[in-house]
Amino acid sequence: MKNVKLLNEKASLQMQLEMQEHTFNTISNEIHDNVGQILSLAKVQLNIIDQSNILDKALLYDAKESVAKAMADLRDIAKSLNSERIQQSGLYENTRHELQRISRAGLMETFIKSEGEERAVIENNRLFVFRMIQEGLQNIMKHSKASKVSICFDYRGKYLIVSISDNGVGFDSEQLLGKDGLGLKNMVKRATVIGGEAKIKSTLGEGTTITIISPYE
Repeated sequence: MKNVKLLNEKASLQMQLEMQEHTFNTISNEIHDNVGQILSLAKVQLNIIDQSNILDKALLYDAKESVAKAMADLRDIAKSLNSERIQQSGLYENTRHELQRISRAGLMETFIKSEGEERAVIENNRLFVFRMIQEGLQNIMKHSKASKVSICFDYRGKYLIVSISDNGVGFDSEQLLGKDGLGLKNMVKRATVIGGEAKIKSTLGEGTTITIISPYE
């Protein structure tokens, strides 16, 4: 029993490290692609103002808006990285915040709902489930070409069930076995570490649904 417990703890730590690396890589890309682009635009706007003989107040306002948006995006990114905040705010609230960030960026429409009375999930599982939700959303943004994504939290029964659905292009289930499906395969592995399960159902042209099942304790 001791050996089994040690193996489970080792597997859990390994998964946490992998998830942390994936999250950092995702955030690095977001800062480079989104925040960097906004600040580059602000720099161009300020250069135009600097070289102009007449102060263009409309352009100055646009530059201020660009800087404000970059700052808001950086705050959102910092919140999504903060494990302590995730533990304090709960899964539903953090997921709602994550969807708001995606919606504000204009990437797609987002929807969230819950069924049953909200229950707390133990600390380790909570972080695992949230990182899996983030990974699922990242896969949707990168590959699905979806215009809508919805997440449902079902608190009924002995397990929390989180369903993430999109209206994207979908994929052949055999894709999951190849290199392109590595992120989704990792989600399935990570769910087993916390005594849960992850299921992925997709149909070409009809979108994808990722279901994460986690025990409360």
